[in-house]
Amino acid sequence: MKKLFYCLILLLAAGCKQRYDSPVKSPVTGYLVVDGVINSGPDSTTITLTRTTKFDNKSIVYETGAAINVQGSDSSVHALREYAKGVYMAGNLHLNSTLKYRLRINTSDGRQYASDFATVKNNPPIDSVSWKVENGGLQMYINTHDPQNNTRYYQWYYDETWEISSSYTSSLKYKIVAGPTGNIYSVIFRDSANHSFDPTIIKCWQSNKPYNIFISSTAKLSQDIIYLPLQFIPKGSIKLGILYSMHLKQYAWTKEGYEFLDRMRKNTETTGSVFDPQPSELNSNIHNVADATEPVIGYFNICPVQETRLFIRSTDVPGWGYNSNCTDVVIENNSDSIMRKGIGLLPTEVVQYGPLGSISTFGAATPECVDCTLRGTNKKPAYWP
Repeated sequence: MKKLFYCLILLLAAGCKQRYDSPVKSPVTGYLVVDGVINSGPDSTTITLTRTTKFDNKSIVYETGAAINVQGSDSSVHALREYAKGVYMAGNLHLNSTLKYRLRINTSDGRQYASDFATVKNNPPIDSVSWKVENGGLQMYINTHDPQNNTRYYQWYYDETWEISSSYTSSLKYKIVAGPTGNIYSVIFRDSANHSFDPTIIKCWQSNKPYNIFISSTAKLSQDIIYLPLQFIPKGSIKLGILYSMHLKQYAWTKEGYEFLDRMRKNTETTGSVFDPQPSELNSNIHNVADATEPVIGYFNICPVQETRLFIRSTDVPGWGYNSNCTDVVIENNSDSIMRKGIGLLPTEVVQYGPLGSISTFGAATPECVDCTLRGTNKKPAYWP
């Protein structure tokens, strides 16, 4: 009877499924998306403009050629310049915390957008970013506080970078010659004079920029103190294989701006079942000057951006246990053997020499284990020790 009951439930659930077409009809060009916070502190400000796209469109449509400036209630104007496609930046804006400011955007097709005026929001320094080995991995925590109990609404954004290295060095490369019945394969030295390995494919760096909206509020607490888990790295992850770095930024928000972020977070991260919060309207404080009914995705906010960088070495976490799981095979240096065992692999080093210094056998491994540029960049970050 239980089996019959479960079968009926499944049949009913399947029968309830039907295609849903959103009644919202967006313009061909999509709605404007404004991403960024005006930094009133000593560092630069970055605003990114894009356009919304259809669900089946995976590409990002950048809004290029726009004119962006920050206008003060004292009639001051601070311009942002386009430094990359859809990315607008300005150096230290020297904003006065006693004034109000608004954002104005003129797009290349003549549309004008403006935000409501907003005051500079206080943002206390980050107290610390700490970590503990727990729950089978490494857990990082953010700690900050406002002794004046005035901030209350926080957002954090981080990007992370970690060093990687190839499991094998490679001083060899394939030589392919077209023969009468097909290609003929052999291996030769990359550097015929010195027989040295290629240093440009040994050390690299991988990066990740999570786009989750990470926010928290102390509005219901007696003290404005934050101590929260931030990022968890599972035990044995490649991120801590050599050296790991996190760059963390902290923003302060108004109550209304925080509520906007919270709705955005629920709409993009937790909606997916009948038990999750359902999509809700986003009330932006940025508007089309000529058409107040046009939705704009984004919220204008001003605060001094606080930031810090953390480094963790693999030696700081004994027994981390990272394993590349790379293995190599030995191949005879003839076309038949290479075609049978080496296609799809990269040659590494000589295993055995033949007569007159010729290569008799050599090692080979999967490309990702030999050439780190297949997984990251070999350009060392400026901040790397």
